[in-house]
Amino acid sequence: MSARRRLALAGLVLFAATGMAAARELGSAPNLRILGFSPDGRYFGFEQDGGDGVNEKGAFAVDVADATTGRSARGFPRGVTQVAWESEPHDPRRAAMRGFRFSEDDETTVSTEAVRRWTRGVTRRPLQALRLTDPGRRLGGFALTDISEVTGPVRVMAEPDLIGAHPGTAMKYTVTAGMPVPEDPDLACRERERSETHTLTITLKPEVPAWDPEAATRTPNAFREQSVAVPFILPPKTCFHAARVTDVYRNENGRSIAVVVAVTFDVGFTDAAEYHATVFALGRD
Repeated sequence: MSARRRLALAGLVLFAATGMAAARELGSAPNLRILGFSPDGRYFGFEQDGGDGVNEKGAFAVDVADATTGRSARGFPRGVTQVAWESEPHDPRRAAMRGFRFSEDDETTVSTEAVRRWTRGVTRRPLQALRLTDPGRRLGGFALTDISEVTGPVRVMAEPDLIGAHPGTAMKYTVTAGMPVPEDPDLACRERERSETHTLTITLKPEVPAWDPEAATRTPNAFREQSVAVPFILPPKTCFHAARVTDVYRNENGRSIAVVVAVTFDVGFTDAAEYHATVFALGRD
């Protein structure tokens, strides 16, 4: 038995011993794999791989963000995310599953391996056409595996200046993500029978250097704050927990910055997660 499984079982025993009737199981986030940027920086792709570790149904999905809209490129996303199985027909997650054949009575057809094989098959040619050959440079972010005590938003700089005696000349950015959802202390959302539509907003805000307060006046496009507001559907019996900026990437020529956000959920018996991304074309003067 793995150490992870022993810890999960120990947690369940603790819940039982303390008299908590609604014991929940330890969930797993999907693994994130960055596919990279297109040569012009317009497109940015990624994969998310793996179910929540509790639901017998698996998950694997591919998405590509388009800098011209800030949203998914035409024909994407494809695949199945951790919360897609509970989504309703009008949910874009269902469109991402179109063409996937499975049987509720055959676990092998809903496994991560089956979803992965189908998704890679239907996205192979579209991804080749987009030529995501630029791996980019990771600038920062709070990965789901990072348990450091950090307060405040993600802040990054475009170049690896060594800030010390000099404050550095690289552009600096504050990156945030948020989705206002009404408070639900009683977790009635676990019993909600219908989907809810909210808005996920991702913002890239250039920081005006204290040592050069006129910089934004001279180069207003470079210091223009940008936001993308994406309609976001919460499936039935799914509670929003948090939106976390896990990764910020800059493309090779410095013309685009991609932001990856992990949205985490309470799905009653466990927790689940789903990655989303956007790309900002950086302003130039």
